[in-house]
Amino acid sequence: MPDDVKSIIHTPYTDKPAQGIMDGKTFLESIQDDREIWYRGEKIKDVTTHPQFTGMAQSLAKIYDMQHEKQHQDVMTYVEDNGLRVSTSYLRPTEKEHLVQRHENTRFWSEKVHGMCGRLPDFCAAMTVGYVDIHDELAKLNPDLAKNAINYYEYARDHDLCLSHALHDPCMDKSLRPKEDPERCVHVVEERDDGIVVRGARFNTLGPFSNDILISPTYAFTEDEPEFAIWFMVPANAPGLKQICREIFSGRDPIDHPMSARFDEIDTLVVLDDVFIPWERIFLYREPLAANRLFRGGVMSWAGDASSALTEVRFETLVTIAKMLAETSGIQERPHVQQALGEMCTYLTLLRNSIRAGHFDSQQTAGGHWCPAPFFDRRSLVTRVSERFCDLVEHIGTSSTIFNHTAEDWANPEVEKYLQTYMRGRNSSALDRHKLTKLAWELTGDSYGRRQQLYERLHSGDAEVVKAGPGKSFDFAPGIERISSLLELEATTIA
Repeated sequence: MPDDVKSIIHTPYTDKPAQGIMDGKTFLESIQDDREIWYRGEKIKDVTTHPQFTGMAQSLAKIYDMQHEKQHQDVMTYVEDNGLRVSTSYLRPTEKEHLVQRHENTRFWSEKVHGMCGRLPDFCAAMTVGYVDIHDELAKLNPDLAKNAINYYEYARDHDLCLSHALHDPCMDKSLRPKEDPERCVHVVEERDDGIVVRGARFNTLGPFSNDILISPTYAFTEDEPEFAIWFMVPANAPGLKQICREIFSGRDPIDHPMSARFDEIDTLVVLDDVFIPWERIFLYREPLAANRLFRGGVMSWAGDASSALTEVRFETLVTIAKMLAETSGIQERPHVQQALGEMCTYLTLLRNSIRAGHFDSQQTAGGHWCPAPFFDRRSLVTRVSERFCDLVEHIGTSSTIFNHTAEDWANPEVEKYLQTYMRGRNSSALDRHKLTKLAWELTGDSYGRRQQLYERLHSGDAEVVKAGPGKSFDFAPGIERISSLLELEATTIA
């Protein structure tokens, strides 16, 4: 790579030269930008230093640093045609082997957070790849906006942006259409020569730590709702953009809360209070039917695969905790414990095999990219068994996950001596046993764990619809033909 390559690569979105992969220091500096974040009625000055936010900020920074470590670069990065080393999260799968490469990178990110963050930056990076893939379809609607999809992808890739999305409406009256309750949905309030002004709100995950936020409503629009059908990227520090955080789980002692102290990605209500969006950041505009058609089957094709990889790691985390609980409790040989572990391992293996099958059965899109086979089965499996994993951890851990003490107890010698005597496990010190049972409780009974479970089970949409998906997409025709032949049926009306 030429020494001056970074000084000559620019984009229409910034005057800063492209840097390629970020490091942790650069990432933290990039989100110190006067963004408007609210928590418990307080406006947060700096999410990198505030005690409720710093755990996640530092965790992300550590992962960005790993991109620069030689032992990880083959997995986490690649060199683009422009000479920049960039994140594998942005790799366009123009070859089938690229799907495995992308999966390994997502697994790496997921392992560093133990599968506990549903919306790491790689998820939305995959969505920008989706926008590039449907470029030709977007061009039929508006060639200029279609160019934006490619330009933005290159900008995000070459600057290694941390992206998040805000796709869903606030939980208001769902019986109303967007046009019947326009303030609920993001909509255009003014159109200008240089862009549009939007108003409304969306739910978001990871927003406090994102550089840009993607707004792509997933609502099934009707033809007479064009003002709501808009896809765009907005900087997290855009004037008028406010993020109001839900109750945060981080900031607690890591001895008692080992996961949430480090990996609370934080959900927010993103309020767009007359926010200006320049045309170059808009990909689709006032095309409701096209938005319905192109989002799930196009934009989300690779993001869904990233989500599956993260779920795989989360399941691995839960079954490992269950195994360690059994071993340290001395109940590892009991039949019901072995059955519970066997059930969890069965589900995990099914998920792994489904991911591999999706890569094996991948097909090339009209946009020239290799796309994993549809993942209806994985979505349905996860929806069905996510809560079951938590139940089985509780089943094995029993009361050991309830009768726990606090870091303050362990710090007091007068109390600690009793804990050392009465709280030790099989081949485990009392403190180690405490840490393990606290972790089990945090992921199954604590508010942090319940949030993770609910997010995992429901983020794909209505649970009953998701469960029905595989049955609707399954090819029954060969089986019907065989049975019809066996029975010598004259005709069948079965579709």
